[in-house]
Parts: sequence; structure tokens; C-alpha cells
Amino acid sequence: MLRVGICDDEPLIIEALQRTILEIADTNGWEISISCFESGRALLEAVDTLEAVFLDIDMPELDGIETGKRIGEMNQECKIIMATSRADKFKDAFRIQAFRFVTKPFDENEIEEALQAIFHTQIGMEMIELYEKRNSYQIPQKDILYITAYDGYSEFVVSGRDVNRILRKDCSLSELEQELSKELFFRVSRQYIVNLGKITEYAKGSIHIQGKKILISRRRKKEFEQAYLEYDLRYRG
Repeated sequence: MLRVGICDDEPLIIEALQRTILEIADTNGWEISISCFESGRALLEAVDTLEAVFLDIDMPELDGIETGKRIGEMNQECKIIMATSRADKFKDAFRIQAFRFVTKPFDENEIEEALQAIFHTQIGMEMIELYEKRNSYQIPQKDILYITAYDGYSEFVVSGRDVNRILRKDCSLSELEQELSKELFFRVSRQYIVNLGKITEYAKGSIHIQGKKILISRRRKKEFEQAYLEYDLRYRG
């Protein structure tokens, strides 16, 4: 569930943008919750609950630029999509490192592209606790290349700056299927779960991830192809 805010001093614009976002979400199968605010001050009171915000630049009292600066101080993870009908204001918006810019009147394709980009940054950011010997580490799921099942534990190959790391967790692949992101990971056989975003080649019933060849079981092949296609369309665009 992506938690999105809309901040604009004009209620009709809020209503129109909210309707557009919900229609886009329904078309793409995205889960989005929307909170609406008519002032920057009202937004700042709830910004710690948001993951993204469509922020109007031209607002009375606290404008979008100043509001955006404060968002950056209060919730650095919140993605800011600046909205304005004035091209001269975009230069000001660069100073707050806005994630995206959209123009008024709103273009549905621009809104969809912004949302898709946000979802792309969100996928796989959830942490998972893994172990190396007796030490535990919190690892972003997106860094996992693939997982291999062994008797009583699972082994994780995790991408690193220079070399990959081998970590483990005392659980089965069935348990991991419940914990891992369903958009990012797929169980291709009894022994392997793979990160769809790390696949470099798929041909003749097998995939390659950084030189590792992994076979896909025949009964999972069709389901895998569907999952891989959906990932490719949704997150690689």
C-alpha cells in the first residue's frame, strides 16, 4: 500500500487529482491510499505518515517550496512531486530535490509515470534479517539475488559493492514466500526463489543471474513467465 498525499489550496484540483490517481491505480492494480490537505501546514502535521506527496507550488502562507524544504527535514523518505502551471517555478523546485515535476492542468500520463517511478523505488525496500555465522544483519530485499533451500535452512546470495555475500536463515522456502515481496520474488522450483529484477537472461526453461544458471520446473514455467512479464511491464516500463 503506497500512502500518497495531495496538497493544494484549491479543493476542486484536489478532487480532480484524487480521482485521476485512483483511476490509474485501479487500471494498474496498485494499492494506494490518499490523504488530502489544503495547506502546507496541514500537510506537515501528517507528513511522517506519507511515502509520496503531490505538492502545489503556489499556495498562500506556506508555499510549496518552503513546505518541500520542511518535508525534507522531517521525512527524507517522502517523495515530492511538484505541481505547477508556471514553468518559471520549476527552477525553484530543483532546490528541494523534488522527485518529479508535473504540470497543470494535469496530464494523466505524467501522473501515471510519476506513480510508476515511485513504485519502482519502493519495491524490495523491506528489510529481512539474515545471518552470517552468529552475526545478524538487516538486508533490503532488493539486494537478494536468489535463495537456495537446504535441509533446515535457506542460503541467500546477496549483492555487495565488490563481491556477493552468502547469508542464511533457518527457515524454509515456503516460509520465505510469505515474507518476501510477491512482486519481486518468484519460486521457480522446489530449491530456488529468484529476484525477478536480477535476471539477466531467460531461455529454454532456465534463467541466469550473474552467471548462475537456475532451472525452472516445468509446472511453474507458465506462472513464472506471467510473473516475469508483469514485473517487466510494471517496474521496468
